[in-house]
Parts: sequence; structure tokens; C-alpha cells
Amino acid sequence: MSYSFASEKGPVREQNEDFCIAEVINGCLCMAVADGLGGEVCGEVASRLAVETLIKEFKDRPEALLDNENIEAFLSSVFNKINKSILRYGIENPEARGMCTTLTVAVLNDRKLSIAHIGDTRAYLCHHREIQKLTNDHNKAAELVKAGEITETEAKVHPGRNVLLKVLGENVYLKPDFFSYNLSYGDIVMLCSDGLYSFISKEDFIAALNLRKDLKMVCDSLIDASLKGGSSDNTTIVAGLCRPSGSNTGV
Repeated sequence: MSYSFASEKGPVREQNEDFCIAEVINGCLCMAVADGLGGEVCGEVASRLAVETLIKEFKDRPEALLDNENIEAFLSSVFNKINKSILRYGIENPEARGMCTTLTVAVLNDRKLSIAHIGDTRAYLCHHREIQKLTNDHNKAAELVKAGEITETEAKVHPGRNVLLKVLGENVYLKPDFFSYNLSYGDIVMLCSDGLYSFISKEDFIAALNLRKDLKMVCDSLIDASLKGGSSDNTTIVAGLCRPSGSNTGV
């Protein structure tokens, strides 16, 4: 497994409220992207707390990452621990009360991919030159697309894209979406924030995949494409390449 990531605050925002990580734990590639709610109190604190709590839980229970039969329950429990941590932080720090974040997590165990997801950060699978979106956005625009009222293209600029329906930090108990896939060696899994995917095209994705031998170049190429496409938001991407066990490299 090879991996890389890149994050850019963009030309407008004063700080980067995205937080990401890619790390091999117990032989599994663990990736995450969290996007603190733009304009909300302490969004950057919520996203960092989410990812740091996630990695701590993974390192405290590394054997759970290998348990394909029970990993959905494990990831759900981790998401709820993160949610409680965010809520507790808000109680202990009144200035941060109301902080929220999205979170998309991918665990790659050899060729088995498990994803847990809340919010509008996304996971994509790149198989050869085909791009497949693996997660569903939890926002109003996505609901309108699902209802057939607007198209995917219209959703990119619809004001409802900024109205999140599920986040970490708002409810006492939550249930993340869970997805499981069997990959082929050579597949690339990408996690990214809306500051990236809302401003790039399928052609940008395909052009970046031509650089797949260097995942750092893939990430940098997509960040550049989003900025050229007019992104004014924080922009983050994590990419992991499915390779046989024992060939772990990261940048």
C-alpha cells in the first residue's frame, strides 16, 4: 500500500479547517478526511479532534482493523466516541460550543476496503481510468438530486450544498454510513473535501490518474486543478494505492 495527501487553505479562508491523515496501523492503511464547518465556531478544532481521536482508537484496538466481520460495528463505535469527544469539548470550552465536522474514514486491509462516513467529504474509487463515487453526501442538494429535482451538475452550485443534514457534534448518538468493497491491486482510493471535488471535472481526475505512479503528484495535481477551477474553500485530498501486503510506502 502506498499513500499520500495534500491540503491547502485556499486563497480566501484565513485558516484551514480541514484535517486529514494516512497511516499504516497493524498492516492496514487507515485514511481520513474531516472538514470543520466553514464559518462555524472552532471548525478547525472539531476536525482535528475527530481525526486525532480516530487514530488513537485505532492504535488502542489495532486487532479490530483486521476483523472484517465486525469492522462496521467497530467503526460505528469509534464515530460515536468522536462525537462524544466533540460534544464534551464544547461543554468544557463554551467558546467552542456548537463546533461540528464531517468525517470520512477508509480502512484498507489488503484488498478489503471499509468506509465509514458522515457529512459531505467523499470517497472515490479509481479503477484503471474509471472513477466511482463511493459515498453519499449528507446535504440538502444531494437530497434534491435523489428526489430528481436537480441534476448532479446543478448540485455543484446549489445553495443546498452548504446545508449539512448529518455531522459530528450535533447529536448524542449517530449512525455513520458504512460501505464495504473488494478491490483489485492497482486500485486507488481517494478521500477529499468539497473544496476539491466541487471544482474539478472527471477529466481532471483522469489526467491526475496518468500520474498514478507518484501519488504525491496525483494529490498535488488535483489540488492545483481545484484552485484553477475557482475553489475558494479549504481543499484536501488523501490517496491510497492498493498493493500487496509488505509494500507499504507513504509521502
